[in-house]
Amino acid sequence: MTLYRYKRWDGAQEGFDVGTGDLFDGLSDYLMEGWSPDEAYQWILKQGIRGKESRIMGLEDLRSRVSSYRQSLYDSASLKSSLSGLRDELAEIIEKELESLRARFPGGSQELRRREEFLKGLEGRLSLAIEALSGYDFTDAEAKMRFDSLAEVLEDIRKAERFVKRYGERFTGGNEVDFEGLLDLMEQLDHLERMEKLLSSGSLDDISPDDVKDILNPDGVNSLVLLKGLKSELEKSGLVATRGERTELTPKGIRKLGETALTDIFSSLDRKKLSEHETGQRGTGSARPEDTKQYEFGDPFNLDIVNTLKKSLAREAGGNGLRIEPGDFEVYDTEYHTHAATALLLDLSWSMSFQGRFPAAKRVALALDHLIRTNYPRDELYIIGFSTGARRLTTPELAVTAWDSNDPFTNIQEALSAAAKLLSRQRSSNRQIILITDGQPTAYYMDGYLQVELPMFFGGLSPRATFETLKEVKRVTGMGIKINTFMLDDSASLRRFVEEMTRINKGRAFFTTPTQLGKYLLVDYLKRKKKVL
Repeated sequence: MTLYRYKRWDGAQEGFDVGTGDLFDGLSDYLMEGWSPDEAYQWILKQGIRGKESRIMGLEDLRSRVSSYRQSLYDSASLKSSLSGLRDELAEIIEKELESLRARFPGGSQELRRREEFLKGLEGRLSLAIEALSGYDFTDAEAKMRFDSLAEVLEDIRKAERFVKRYGERFTGGNEVDFEGLLDLMEQLDHLERMEKLLSSGSLDDISPDDVKDILNPDGVNSLVLLKGLKSELEKSGLVATRGERTELTPKGIRKLGETALTDIFSSLDRKKLSEHETGQRGTGSARPEDTKQYEFGDPFNLDIVNTLKKSLAREAGGNGLRIEPGDFEVYDTEYHTHAATALLLDLSWSMSFQGRFPAAKRVALALDHLIRTNYPRDELYIIGFSTGARRLTTPELAVTAWDSNDPFTNIQEALSAAAKLLSRQRSSNRQIILITDGQPTAYYMDGYLQVELPMFFGGLSPRATFETLKEVKRVTGMGIKINTFMLDDSASLRRFVEEMTRINKGRAFFTTPTQLGKYLLVDYLKRKKKVL
């Protein structure tokens, strides 16, 4: 467990308006692509999250801000005269010592000439001149005192000289920096380099908000804090959990993922249209307490007593007591539902990775799963993923499933067979298969052996794969199961296959796009699900 402590500083905490919902929405976008929670988390760290009203910057943006701040220092400062003040100080020390020597030793003496030659010969780098003087026996007390002060910063002078030699040309500004300012600048640049390395490596535990409050704007500091606490915030909310070295969605997180998918799809729909759904069969019903109507013969007698008595009182205004007549009866409207069993076949083949097809299809599958589990718990939904082969997916598996990068073929035949087997267990008369795909069949089973077959020519069909798949369509049709096909491509060959499948099954086909898939599929499901009578 990691514990973070943040202290108050300069009001930079203002604007923390990215909630857990936005954090999870950002995570779910990558989960829809088929990424694992850990992969999604690492990518969010790099790229950040754009919430509904605000944005969390990722590490790349934060590192770029640090780099820009460093460049601003290069553009504003000049190091041309950073060491000139110390050179002037050393020159004055030497001149002070020479004056003392000339007063102490007679002119032309050997000692005076030796010392003058030594002191006047101190040229070159400032640090070398100070080193040469470190063993010199000063005769002037003030010169000695001032030199000792200079010698105390000899190591800093060496560092400054190396820095100026290496980086001096990068500083192109007009703000002349003295020696003290240069040391501060060097320390600041070292700090910036350390921050940039930590951000590049994702070592957020080693960065505190105070480390960057003078470098980043408040949004950047807020983003850092939110990134540091991202995983712990999601864990605290119960949406994810750490199992060993892996991060997994919890049951609550899986429900939230489905809820998010459903909300995203329905957010652009006219809610009024969602009640205009028809069905040819009457099923079980439930009273709608918000809507009442005058009783008609044949209506269930779900009596609204209050409104019934009100009508009687209004009619008997003369004070002769209550006398209820048949015309006074008000009953609750009843919403009838049909029990349905559905198998959703989700194409996981390689081509689904293009043009946003797989995220859209996965989002719809999760949305339909959530819709049925929360609104129609008596219904059955089976989800089958297929590429070269077919397999059933549970809701937790669906939440983290990805398209099959190593299986490029499309085995609709096996997916239909698996769906029919599951639906045959259901006694409901409303059994349907929802097929989401972007391609015609290229894989099938014959005599128990898997076969794959590419189209005979570009844009064509795979004859044997198509034939065996249509045989399975005919068998499923004989079981009384409808097939509704949602196609994410509209090539000529695909249309021919879909038209023949629809002719056999008498189901329906929708040629749509990834952005429209959810609206078509979920609204169609609801149309066939219920009717208000």
